[in-house]
Amino acid sequence: MSDAQTQLEIITDPEAFRALQSDWDALWSRANGRHHQAFAVCWLCWLHVAQPAGRQLRCIVCREHGKLVMVWPLVTYRQVFWTLLRPLTPDTAEHTSILLDDEVCAPEMIASACRAATRLSGADVFLAPYLSEGSHLHDVVRQQAGAVFLERDIAPMAKLRDETDWDTFCSTLGRLSGRKPGARERRLAKEGRVAVRLLSSESAEEYASFVDWLLACKREWAQRTGKKGAWLYSPAYRDFLINLLRPAQGDAMARLFVVTLDEAPVAALIAGIGKSCIVELISGFDAAYSAFSPGSIAIEHFVKWTLQQRKDLDFGVGSESFKAYWSRDNIVVTHSFRIANTRWGLVAIRANEAAKIFKRRISDLRSILRQTKRLNVSDGLSSEDKAMERTSANAD
Repeated sequence: MSDAQTQLEIITDPEAFRALQSDWDALWSRANGRHHQAFAVCWLCWLHVAQPAGRQLRCIVCREHGKLVMVWPLVTYRQVFWTLLRPLTPDTAEHTSILLDDEVCAPEMIASACRAATRLSGADVFLAPYLSEGSHLHDVVRQQAGAVFLERDIAPMAKLRDETDWDTFCSTLGRLSGRKPGARERRLAKEGRVAVRLLSSESAEEYASFVDWLLACKREWAQRTGKKGAWLYSPAYRDFLINLLRPAQGDAMARLFVVTLDEAPVAALIAGIGKSCIVELISGFDAAYSAFSPGSIAIEHFVKWTLQQRKDLDFGVGSESFKAYWSRDNIVVTHSFRIANTRWGLVAIRANEAAKIFKRRISDLRSILRQTKRLNVSDGLSSEDKAMERTSANAD
C-alpha cells in the first residue's frame, strides 16, 4: 500500500492491543463483524487461552487517515524447533478471516496483511485453517509461494435473516430422521415436564454449573466417538465460555440454551453473538436420554430464536445431518493451509507430511498383521473344528 495516509503495523504489546477496543468496536459494527472477530471475544481468547499458554501477540492492523479499517489478530508460539503463527482463537475450529471496513480496497489490503504475516511476524510456519473458498483472503493465501493445502471442509449456514416467520420457514423443511420440527419435544414431554430456557443476566449465577455440565456431557460424547480435542479438557476454555456468557464488563457475547426434564438438564447449547450472524459454539446432551434426541430440541429452539433475531446462523465446520437439515443444504466450503515463511519452516512442513505418511503405513502394517494372525489361527484348526465353526456361523 503506497498511500502515505495508510499505515499498517503489527501490535505485539497486550496493552496496545487492549487500547484498540473503542476503534475496533466501531469497525466491527460498520463491517457487520462475525462473533470471532469482536474485540470482546478476541480479548477473552487472549486473556484466558493464549496468554496463559505463553503465546505472543501479532495483531496486524491498518489505519487510513487515522481511522482503523482492518484488524487481524494472530499469535505466535513455539512447537519443537519452530515458531508457528496462527489466528487468535480459543483453540477450537474457527474460520480464518480478517475484519475489514467495506469502504477500503479489500484485495490490496488483504495482500498487504498476508505479506506482513508471512514476512514480518518472525514465524517459520503460518497456519491458516478454515478459509472460506472464494474469499479474497483464501485466494491470496492459496497463491503464497510456500502454501501447502491441508484439507477441505464444509460449514453449513442457515440463511434466516430474510425469513418472515417460523411456521413459513418450517414449511420449507422436510423431516430430520423421520420427524418434523416440534415432534421430538412432544415425545420427550410424555416422560415428564419439559422446559427450554434461554438464560438471562438474572440467571448469571447458574452459568458456571451449566457450562460444567455441558462440558462433562461433551467429554462423554468425545469418549464414545473418539473425537477428542485438547480444548475440551482445558480449564482455560471453560473460563473462556463462562466469561463470554457473564463478562466482567460490557455486553455478553454468548447466550445459553438449556433443555430440562422435570427441572434436570438433558441438553444445552451455547451460541456466539455476531453483528448479523450467530454461531453455534458448543452443544451437548445427556446420553441417558439419547433415544429422545434432546440435543435436537435445543438446536430447534436455537434456530427459532436466531430467526426471530433476523440473523443468519453459522453451524460451524462439520457435515452432521442436522446441520444440512436446518441450513437447507446451504454450505460454505473451507480450505485449510500451511504456509512456509522460511526455509526452516519448509523443513517443518515436510517433516509433518513424512510423519503422517509413516503413521499411515504403520496403521496399514498393523492391519495386515491382524489379518495374517486371523488366517494363521484359521489354518491351525482341525477339519472338525472348521466344520463346527461353520455350523455355529450358520446357526447365528
